[in-house]
Amino acid sequence: MQNINVFSSEASRCEAIIFPILREVYKAYADNYALWIREPIIYDETLSGTPDYLVATKSELGTTVVGTPLIMLVEAKKNDFEQGWGQCLAELVAAQKINDAPDVPVYGIVSDGERWQFGKLVDDGFTQNRTTFSIDNLPVLFGAINAVFKAASTAQ
Repeated sequence: MQNINVFSSEASRCEAIIFPILREVYKAYADNYALWIREPIIYDETLSGTPDYLVATKSELGTTVVGTPLIMLVEAKKNDFEQGWGQCLAELVAAQKINDAPDVPVYGIVSDGERWQFGKLVDDGFTQNRTTFSIDNLPVLFGAINAVFKAASTAQ
């Protein structure tokens, strides 16, 4: 971060900060889950979206087919977390409907690269974690992301 302006654009935040952090946690779950980048999630004409990152079960149909969506990560465009959560929640609802299991939680993460927020959707109830995590304390941030992965793996 000292030599590259990683906050100059949304794309640079996604590629230089968000993805490397997410990928590091994902590695421990790679045997069971697939990590998708900007993969559209579509339930119907009105309920769809494209999360920046999507974690899903591996499909029996191969690597080109998304399995059960579990975790959506959305980059907070222009650091607007309210808008980011609006997008993320729409994608969580679409995932819940695709999964056809409203009682099984789906998880959301919204980040601007520096700050990370977490939430989950179960049935009609959305819960957002009050704590915002920061890249200033990477061990705690990694622990929070890992907790989401663990929760998603035990919820199935």
